[in-house]
Amino acid sequence: MSIAVAALLNFLTGCASTTGPEANAGLTVERILTEPLTGIAGMSRVKRDLSDIYGFDPSVDQYTNRDSKPLAGGWVLSQLWIEPSPADFISVSLATQPCFPVQRALSLTQAMPYQGSGEVSAPMHNAIKNGMLVGLTSSPDGKCLRTIHIERDK
Repeated sequence: MSIAVAALLNFLTGCASTTGPEANAGLTVERILTEPLTGIAGMSRVKRDLSDIYGFDPSVDQYTNRDSKPLAGGWVLSQLWIEPSPADFISVSLATQPCFPVQRALSLTQAMPYQGSGEVSAPMHNAIKNGMLVGLTSSPDGKCLRTIHIERDK
């Protein structure tokens, strides 16, 4: 193999596997989806990792930020919203591109279709486990994950 071909392959492989120097090496969409379902400690770990990415003190109870932030795996958060008690939730929005497949999120969480009252503009699903609720909202076509909402199951 020539040096030029080896250099090109190295360059292309590097581009395909990296999300940039600002990407959080440990937090993934998969962890945001599943870790809270282990209990309140899992929700706290996700909040701590989000605080590392967004640069806020993890002890704060309320925080909102609409800056795009890359995650490990190439996914991008487009918004973070944390509310204190009595609401006590974490909500993140994902960028439209790349599209995190809703079917993957459903498979990871075992979330079921939302059965609440009222109209919804996009398909919604909830996973409930260990006293925690992880709510998922998809794009209107139901293909891409748009929001992840984490709170205690009330």
